[in-house]
Amino acid sequence: MGADHLPCNKLTFAEATVPAGRMPSSGNVIENRRGSAKIYLLVLAVASILITAAIWHFHGNTQLLVNEKDAQWIRFPEPFQLRIHHARKIKTSFRTIVKAPVIRRTTVLTFRSVGEATVFLDQKELVATPSSLTKAIGERQRVDLTPFLTPGSHVLRIDVSNTTGHPLLIAWSESPGLFTGESWEVSKDGYHWLFAVAAEKNRRLNISQTFPRLGPSIRSLAPFYISVFFLFFFWSLRKDKNAEGTSLIKPVNARSVRWFVMLAWLFMAINNFWKLPVDMGMDFKGHMQYISYVAQYGRIPLATDGWQMFQQPLYYLLAAGLYNLSHIFFNDDVSIRVIKLISVLCGMLQVEIAYRAVKLLYPRRESIQIFGVVLAGFMPMNLYMSQSIGNEPLAALLTSLAILAAIRMALTDNAATRERLLLLGFLLGLALLAKVSAILIFPPLLLFISFEVLASSGTIRVRAKLAASSVTVALLTAFLASGWYYIHNYMEMGHFFIGGWDIARKIVWWQDPGYRTLRQLYFFGESLFYPVFSSLYGFWDSIYSSLWADGYLSAYNRPPWNYPLMITGMWLALFPSAGILVGIGAALRMAAGKLRRILLMSAGSVLLYLSAILYIFITVPFLSSAKASYALGLLPCFALLAAAGFDVLTKNRYLEAASQALFACWAIGSYLCCFAL
Repeated sequence: MGADHLPCNKLTFAEATVPAGRMPSSGNVIENRRGSAKIYLLVLAVASILITAAIWHFHGNTQLLVNEKDAQWIRFPEPFQLRIHHARKIKTSFRTIVKAPVIRRTTVLTFRSVGEATVFLDQKELVATPSSLTKAIGERQRVDLTPFLTPGSHVLRIDVSNTTGHPLLIAWSESPGLFTGESWEVSKDGYHWLFAVAAEKNRRLNISQTFPRLGPSIRSLAPFYISVFFLFFFWSLRKDKNAEGTSLIKPVNARSVRWFVMLAWLFMAINNFWKLPVDMGMDFKGHMQYISYVAQYGRIPLATDGWQMFQQPLYYLLAAGLYNLSHIFFNDDVSIRVIKLISVLCGMLQVEIAYRAVKLLYPRRESIQIFGVVLAGFMPMNLYMSQSIGNEPLAALLTSLAILAAIRMALTDNAATRERLLLLGFLLGLALLAKVSAILIFPPLLLFISFEVLASSGTIRVRAKLAASSVTVALLTAFLASGWYYIHNYMEMGHFFIGGWDIARKIVWWQDPGYRTLRQLYFFGESLFYPVFSSLYGFWDSIYSSLWADGYLSAYNRPPWNYPLMITGMWLALFPSAGILVGIGAALRMAAGKLRRILLMSAGSVLLYLSAILYIFITVPFLSSAKASYALGLLPCFALLAAAGFDVLTKNRYLEAASQALFACWAIGSYLCCFAL
């Protein structure tokens, strides 16, 4: 995994593609960077405004709990569970003692609840909030307690009933210094009372502590990682020269590494074929129900016909055909395992796509190409998602192909040819026919193509017209490829798309924690020590644990992974994570050009997907709602950004050697982690 140290190989893509004598002056570069800084600050300002507005919106329309005054949101102190809860009314009583002074003062109780609430003072009902079937936090309610408070002590009780989550309460009154907190008592039956717990205090699931601990894992694997590190460190420092001044060790080329990674995938598929549980994967039963339906009846079901039948049909049509074919020769168990090979093939092809994308941007940088292809090939998200049944790997493959097609268009002299636009639109349509979340890649790719057209030669009017026609052709092609399915949905159910949590499906359920807090939006660190189901602690732990490890244990099946490697890999993954972040920063600072625009498109795509996952995280406050695998189709973007980051981190010879060695430790550990024992 060595770097080329020849001067010609240190050219950036932008430098390599500018004709001789046309290189930008240092003054122009400085001006470009200043302009980039202004744009960056503007983007930050707009993003801050949008995030603030979104939080304000979420606060009033979802279960994002924000403490007010000195009062805390509180709940019954029951442990969280993995199982799904079906809709049923859950009631919790909250009570405290109110001490009224001898001199009467105006006492107004303000409260909010998640669920219907009824206020009692000394067993007398004072007010009841209206019934609601929504999951949103109730509006602020005010109750004037003054007429009912006589000098002395009174029992204030608030009963909260919720059908789709934990009953939650926050209440305060300035006059007697009354604020909800852990001094309040709670009860499920009105007879047995316990102290309440603050809603923001999430307790670790018991199953998370049944896996190997970080300390023992590091001690047991230290000799392995140290050996790998020094092997690659000294191997990369292959600058000892013989008498002729040539390198004693021939550098490895990216093409060979690409084939090596794909061969490793093949070995993994053979090894894991029988060792992994046949029902491994998120919503396995729902996906198999869909496949069986299509295989048996030869038609696409309605979204209301089953648990996963709201999904788009392309994967299930392919899987059903393979299922029927394999059933001629094998039993049901083997046929299901054969279907999984679709996902394996999609994951392997992602390696090829990432290789081609990085090679296009860094044609003379073998070492940077290697970084990109190894990152995409051994990213745990790609490895474990490709071992189960589901439409995510196929949708990701088609999304990646669309990204690669857009990059190829940008790197040609005449980007907006009809053939290229038709191909891009067709790939986008197929991706949308595999999973509706592929719609997220439309804005960054179409904007990217528009900017590339606008940057070409010609008058503004001609370029604007060409950009508009290019976007139109791509969108029309995508519509022709996938629109029939969404029109069919509208004709049958009155909606183009029905989501998994849509009440129109009449499948009402919820999962712990059932709410979100502000702390869950910024806290990070649990996944470094207890990655399994660390999503309970916050958004960033959700993303990190499902990006760099099987944080959801392939939907609770506890597959036979190498867990010490997975635990230690969470710390090693900080390095490729840093590479991606540095790559984003490098894109913002570099001079204007195609490389910068492609990297900014990649960064924008990642940001857009993260924003969408954050939206799901807040609006669907379930333990398994936010997963990095939703962004599996952005593997080429991750590879490109990491390549740009490693380009910055490998300027120094010894830093380059250390980076390659550390990266090798992560890559080998990630691969072996998902090589079933």
